[in-house]
Order: sequence, then C-alpha cells, then structure tokens
Amino acid sequence: MDAPAQACQSTGRGDGDGDGKPHVLVVPFPAQGHMLPLLDLAALLAARGLALTVAVTTGNVAHLARLLVACPSIATVTLPFPSSSGLLPAGCGENTEELPGHLIRPFIASLAALRAPLLSWGKAQRRRVTAVVSDMFTGWTQPLAAELGVPHVTFSPSGALYLAVSSSLWRNLPKRRCLDDADEVVSFPDVPGSPSFPWCHLSWLFRQYVAGDEVSETIRQIFLWNLESSCFVVNSCTAIEAAYVERPLPDLMAKQVLTVGPLSDAVGSRTDRGGKPAVAPASVAAWLDAFGDGSVLYISFGTQLALSPVHAARLADALALIQAPFVWAVRSGTAVPDGFDEATASRGMVIRGWAPQVDILRHRAVGWFLTHCGWNSAIEAIASGVAMLTWSMAADQFTNACLLAETGVAVPVAEGAYTVPDAGQIAGAIASAMGKHGKPMRDRAVELGRSTAAAVAEGGSSFSDLEKLTRILNQG
Repeated sequence: MDAPAQACQSTGRGDGDGDGKPHVLVVPFPAQGHMLPLLDLAALLAARGLALTVAVTTGNVAHLARLLVACPSIATVTLPFPSSSGLLPAGCGENTEELPGHLIRPFIASLAALRAPLLSWGKAQRRRVTAVVSDMFTGWTQPLAAELGVPHVTFSPSGALYLAVSSSLWRNLPKRRCLDDADEVVSFPDVPGSPSFPWCHLSWLFRQYVAGDEVSETIRQIFLWNLESSCFVVNSCTAIEAAYVERPLPDLMAKQVLTVGPLSDAVGSRTDRGGKPAVAPASVAAWLDAFGDGSVLYISFGTQLALSPVHAARLADALALIQAPFVWAVRSGTAVPDGFDEATASRGMVIRGWAPQVDILRHRAVGWFLTHCGWNSAIEAIASGVAMLTWSMAADQFTNACLLAETGVAVPVAEGAYTVPDAGQIAGAIASAMGKHGKPMRDRAVELGRSTAAAVAEGGSSFSDLEKLTRILNQG
C-alpha cells in the first residue's frame, strides 16, 4: 500500500548538513482551505529562522509555488500519491478540489499510507527532523513523530471551538437515540459553555462513521492520534475565542492551545494566496468605488462548494428583490440563472472563478458578507471588520456559524445543503441586516476587526503565541 521510500524527492535544505539546528517537517492536508493557512504559518516560522521542509504529493507541488517564491529557504519533500491504497479509483486526483464529495473520506484515509515513506525519508536526513507540525486531518504523523523521537504539533485550520467539538466526537462517539431524528440534540458538557448541536449539524466525517469500516476507523484513529500531540495551534485569536483557549479543554487532554491568527493578516498576504484572480483586483476596486460605505453585499460559498441550481436560483431571486449592490463570487459548476448578469449589471458584479476576496472584504464599500462559514472566509471577514450573513452547508460550518453569532458579528439567512429556503425570506433577512437593524452588528464587526489586528501585531496575543510556538519548535 505504501509508496516506495526511494521515490521521495527532496529539494532545498531538507537533506542538509546535519548541523543539529532545529528542522521542522510540515505536513499539510491537500485541500485549499487547509493548505493556505498552514503554509501561511510555515512562512511565519521560516521568517523566525526555523528550517522547514513541507511534505506534499507530486500533484500538489504547484500549490507551494507562492510559498517557495516568498520563502526560498523552505525545502520540500515530494512523495508519490498512494494510489494503490485500494480506497480510491485510479486517477481521481490528489487535491480535494478535484474530488466529488463521496470520495473525500477515503481520500483522507488513503493519505495515511504516506506515513512509511515519509518516516524512511526522515530517518535518512543528515539534518534530522526535530519536530513535526501537521494538519488535523493528517494525524497519522503523530506516530511518525514518535518513531523519530520528536514533538508533534497539530494545526487546526478551523477555530478552537470546532477543534474541541470534533475531538470530543471522535473520543466519545456519542450515539443517536432515534435514527430517524436528524434534529436530535448532541451536547458537549465538557466544552466551555456546554454547547449543543442537532445531529445534522455535526461533522459529516463523524456522522458517516461505521464501526469496523476501514475508512471510518482510519479517520477516527487520525483524530485520536491528534490528542497525543504536544500542543495544538489554531488559526484564531483570543478576541474571537477566549472562552475556548484560556482554560484546558478536557478532550484535548489539557494540552496547550495556541492561537496564531488571523494568519492571512499576520503574513500580510493578499490576492495571490489562492491563485490568479478571475478579475483584476484593481477592476473590482474601481467598480466598488462607485458605492457608499458599507452598502455592498459580498457573496461567496468558498472553493469547495458549487451551489445547486435550485439554491443558485433562489439566491438570484432574492438579490433581485432587495435591489442592493452586490459582488457574487461564483465557483465553477454553479449555474447562475440565464440573464441574471445583464438584469443586475447596474448594481451587481458576478465573478466566475477565483475572486480577490481579501481585497474585496477590505474595501470600504463592503459592509456585509453572505458566506457558507468556512473558517478561512469567516476569519478573513472578521479581520476586515465585515459583518456576516450565514448559510452553513457542511463540515465545520455550522459550528462556525454558532460561534460567529455568539460573537455578535453574524446572523443566519439559511442553513443546510439540502433545504431550499424561500427567496423572499432570504431577501428579508438580507434587507433587515443591511438596514438600521444591522448597524450594531456592523459596529461590533469593526470593533472585532481592530482587536484581531492588534492580536497579530507585536505584543498581541497571537504574536505572543507564535513566539511560544517558535520556542517549542526550537527546543525540539
């Protein structure tokens, strides 16, 4: 099942001169929302003088291009994708952007086969690996780190609340009392505030767990391995999640949780984070310049999700009803109704492909963000001082939406990938938020944006936790 160790390819200083200095192995999970923040963290660690090697499969090398240009000291180790695992069809792709939803679970499990060749690579280095930092979906690196005799750090691209809830799920395996009740409430008494969520809002990775099934058990073991890490690092800050990081979380085994976000702010990255934008940032800015402060609604459902035709049609109908100016970033595969662009051209911009999201959110004209609540999008909006209208679909998005509402910067518009909301209800919720009713929330968003900027500045909470992480990794 394992890729042959001799097929691993190293570039840069990963096979250095054995000088005994710290050398950190970074293992991202190949999904855009996971890779971007971890690569931002790698850039920050490299800037602090750490030697790093990033491990990727052959098909994901291109995703490192921006990092390697900005940080030429960072090395890479390239491994063949474990296509012989038997869990995936041949030629299915090496990044979740290339996968249909039903293959993501076996994809996560298949990557565990990289452990053996990566371990062989690590043992062969003259500059030995002194620590491993890995994504929460690559927890199979924890026993790898143990075999190398070095600390392991789990990185969560989501917030601390989701980290605690998901860890609790996999450790405790709560059972449903009624298999037909998707709204059955699951409580988490050991998480601060004792949150509870309906079954249908829990992680789909967990909801599809079947005891004894190879994929299910591999995924559970990945999360259980994470609990053995030396510490946890999240792309968040205490201004957003103080309650979930300032006291030990039982399901994280009382380990330290370090907040180092918002990472995009700390790095100072802009439109080149995810690729070449479909529209030049200057063109979008020029279009937005025509509108008043806070009057424009930005809409995006992330890089992983294409809205169904019926959802896209309902959203288009709602936008026609409210008459507010908007920018709609449309993922490939989303069917915007025919004629919609032309009918709304005087007050709307539809971007098909990658949008310069951070630049859009930072423009003075943008006051609200209709979002699926993927954490990268949410924290970019928070850092930009933009309030949110939430339409959670899957994964961590329901937990994130709950946190954002609790923080006072978001209000729900709809929820679920399978429910079909009424266009009038969507329009009413948007119009209410963008009117006088939403002003306190907008003010709170601006205040929180200032707090997150202070967190990543020198002396701030995230800056200080990044310094702590650097010391941990330097000690090896």
